[in-house]
Amino acid sequence: MRSSTRLVTATAAALLCVGALSACGPDNSGQDGGKTAAPAPTGTAAPSAGSTGSTSKPDGKGIPAKAWMDTKSIPMDETYHYAPLSANAKSVTGSSDFKGMQVCHSSLAKDDQDLFTGGTAKALASVGFGGDRWTAQQTLFFFGDPTHSSGTGQSVGFIKDRLVQYVKDCGKTAPGATVKVSTAEHAPDFAATVTVPQADGSTVTLHEYVVNAGGTVSELSVWATTKGGAQPKDAWKAPEDKYVFTGMTSALCEVLPGCY
Repeated sequence: MRSSTRLVTATAAALLCVGALSACGPDNSGQDGGKTAAPAPTGTAAPSAGSTGSTSKPDGKGIPAKAWMDTKSIPMDETYHYAPLSANAKSVTGSSDFKGMQVCHSSLAKDDQDLFTGGTAKALASVGFGGDRWTAQQTLFFFGDPTHSSGTGQSVGFIKDRLVQYVKDCGKTAPGATVKVSTAEHAPDFAATVTVPQADGSTVTLHEYVVNAGGTVSELSVWATTKGGAQPKDAWKAPEDKYVFTGMTSALCEVLPGCY
């Protein structure tokens, strides 16, 4: 369900879905970190190969609520039981507010500005406690239906590739940062673990996932901030990357056009 690459210009639309951020408290069970088995099925399946997904479109108020990934597919949900992303979504105006670029203190290149500030609908949703507990954020950037324009897929592919490169270059833009990529060099999806020392002596540990599906770029960032060399309060625990990627795309491909 990956788009071929194309190019379009569209105007950004305001988004609805603003809600209060909440999550249940962690279960400090001392479980080991690392990869786990696939999460239980959520009832939202990805379209089969060759499917174009739903023909529904953003309604002028933004990303549909059903486009957000089920939190059961987010790493650490087994511990935190995150609140629904759709209840915490807010619009993004201007330059796309990708968390990976924020953490890496990336400056948007001049040649990237038009595409990164374009699009039809953009939104992000954050859930979690902050601090040394894991916070999760999904950012969705819908650029249009690639089946209607030869350029939309190119735009989305370009944005995804540039976002990945900004994260890979984190050591250049954030002194002392380290990046460990867990996906193959030319894989269609991207996953990495990034650590970034902060000026106050704390360290941000970020698990970054980036995919594109149809006319949409989807970023999932899960991070914690610790002080004085300490570890996050709860040990990292995540499904294999491929299951996270499926969770990031299956919901949006049900309601946004052009996924195949």
